[in-house]
Amino acid sequence: MLASMRDAPRCHIHLEEISKLYCETCDNLSVCMACTYGEHKGHNLHEVKALAKLKREELTSKLKELEEIEKGTNLMTPRQAKEKLILNVGIEREKAINMHDEEDQKIVKEMQNIEERRQQVKEEKQTTEKKVCDSLQREMENKILEIKLKYQEILMVKKSEIGAAFQERESSLKKELNKLLEKRKRFNRDKTAVLDVIKKQLNENVKIIETMSEHFDNITKRFEALNEMASSILASGNDWSAVQCIPDMCTAATNLMKDLKADFPDLTTFTGVSVNYKQYSFGKRNVTKISEQVKKTITLQNRFKYVGGMTSSGDGNIVISGCTSDLEASFIIVVDMDGRILKEKKLKTGEDCPIQHCKFISQHKVATVCTPNEIGLYDVRDGSYIKKNISDVFRSWPKERHVTCVATDPVNNHILVGGNNSRNVYVFNDRLNYLRILTLPEMIKWPRDITVSGGHLLVCDYDGKKCFVTTMDGMEGRLVGELMKPNLAWNSPKPISVCSDRNGFMYVLWQNFTQHSYRCYLVQYNHDGSQVLTTRKLEGSAEVVTLVETFQREKLLVATYDTQTVYLYDLLKED
Repeated sequence: MLASMRDAPRCHIHLEEISKLYCETCDNLSVCMACTYGEHKGHNLHEVKALAKLKREELTSKLKELEEIEKGTNLMTPRQAKEKLILNVGIEREKAINMHDEEDQKIVKEMQNIEERRQQVKEEKQTTEKKVCDSLQREMENKILEIKLKYQEILMVKKSEIGAAFQERESSLKKELNKLLEKRKRFNRDKTAVLDVIKKQLNENVKIIETMSEHFDNITKRFEALNEMASSILASGNDWSAVQCIPDMCTAATNLMKDLKADFPDLTTFTGVSVNYKQYSFGKRNVTKISEQVKKTITLQNRFKYVGGMTSSGDGNIVISGCTSDLEASFIIVVDMDGRILKEKKLKTGEDCPIQHCKFISQHKVATVCTPNEIGLYDVRDGSYIKKNISDVFRSWPKERHVTCVATDPVNNHILVGGNNSRNVYVFNDRLNYLRILTLPEMIKWPRDITVSGGHLLVCDYDGKKCFVTTMDGMEGRLVGELMKPNLAWNSPKPISVCSDRNGFMYVLWQNFTQHSYRCYLVQYNHDGSQVLTTRKLEGSAEVVTLVETFQREKLLVATYDTQTVYLYDLLKED
């Protein structure tokens, strides 16, 4: 194309004349000086060299801007992402194997110690028997025949007593050995499960990366083609080439810049795998139980009327959110373990009773949602707050829908938001950028509260009166299990709040409202929800349960909805 434009064209009317002008009025026709007094008189005419210089400058500016944008994006290529994923998977797999092998070696060593102790017991038994026999033998020799029959009787009695005593010790050691053998079997099963989880995440991430390869290749080819064409035009020095080609190339450059600025997923999200070792036997999970009595009671000031959310601040303090007593604003406060207010902030006004919910996401950062559809991030250090409306992201957000809960996935730095009358859970990253929608299984009506535990999502289905465990990867959540409904003294309890401790045990608030009064129970479950471990009857309208980690141990906190009270329980270790 460039070769055909190297010679200056002839005037489109006076073919024998070389064109020296360019008629913008007539769609870029080439004209000679004679035409300026004839057919093109009064038109918008430009001298070709001046205009070509202007267009070259415009293209050079566009190319410079495009190169800066391309350098600024600094995207990881699919190949780099895949290589990093494979490297991280290898590291994680080696970590899982090393953890298993370390614990296995401890068990083998302990088994060897028990075997040595068993042998020692046998030797002690033999030594004791010999001592008794020798003693009796000497006694028999002194009394000779007179005590022979009595000797035989005493000998049998003593042997029987010795045998019974050592049999009890032998039996005890055998039980310990059997327990260790069972523990080792669990370790091996969990090792297989961990490696399966790693393999599954590897396959899923590779599939996502390969799906995105075509998009990255297309962007790269367009950029290379545009850069090559622009360089050729700029290097040719041909004015007509510059005038006729540069406008189209500038348009192509603008479109490419828009595509480069587009918010497509960051591939670094898919370059690693996460394994929650706490839910496996060699992850050193300790059994915990709720203290019998309330350890401490924290009373809030009257202006904080309704508590909607409660979480840890990441430094041993408590973050509480809700609605003010005048029902006109939402609030968020930071208090210490004695109830002293360290920070206080009004977050939203102008809505009818704007309830605020919150969950800890990272060091000093708390994710919040507020009715009807606000999502935000609160910094407990300086009280700063950033926010956006979910309805601005989803134009189809129904007016009658409002947010009901928020959960955080600290492993992936994700924020999950649930709402009323919908099975959709909206997933954002820790910069409040939308990622995807997770649709809960059909048996769930809508989430009253959610929390992330062991790579799964715990869901309180208030209207369905059940609590479920689902997967949380991909677009469709799959049912993992249902928490056992507690055997309470009243019918139809509803789950309103859920949390889990660092050992994988789950805690659910079950509530019923009859005859103008609340009845609430706090129920502790094992790591898969199949067994009720502890049940505690609570006073008042308990609304929120959460865990706060202090320097000593985890604390279980229960907040009432309308009495401005927080009850604190210790979590005690069991042998």
